[in-house]
Amino acid sequence: MAEFLSVPVEEVVFVPNATTAVNVVLRNLEYQEGDLIVYLDPIYGACEKTISYVTATTPARSVKVDFTYPIDDDELISKFSATLAANSGKVRVALFETVASLPGVRLPFERLAATAKSYGVLTLIDGAHGVGHLPLDLTRLAPDFFVSNCHKYVLVHLQRIGGPNKENADQ
Repeated sequence: MAEFLSVPVEEVVFVPNATTAVNVVLRNLEYQEGDLIVYLDPIYGACEKTISYVTATTPARSVKVDFTYPIDDDELISKFSATLAANSGKVRVALFETVASLPGVRLPFERLAATAKSYGVLTLIDGAHGVGHLPLDLTRLAPDFFVSNCHKYVLVHLQRIGGPNKENADQ
């Protein structure tokens, strides 16, 4: 798995699923009064419930970056960056996905991670729909936390998902 994700083996930890991993990360960060968790909407429901739990049981609060599809990457990055700038010094962690589960859209997670890092914000990337679906080099991406499942796309030959129709075979 480490080689597949281009990450040192000592940085790989196996847990039951991505939701468990999000819980492990968010519930184990130490939050001070005024700390914020920033996340994109839409978000996987279980992740939002974890954020709700953390904000109910710690001094942390959350800020949702709202947007509507369709949206181009530059506009999304602009909204995300504006949220971080408006809360500069308060954002503890930003949670976003590689591919949003609904509506099934690839997010510019590489740029989101770089933007978060430029503000000194920890990155928690939910890659549940990314591993095996997208080429990932976690050493280059260098997120603080990257979580995923391996049962969705890791062993699937994506070029076959389109079926026998040659026009769809490589999509």
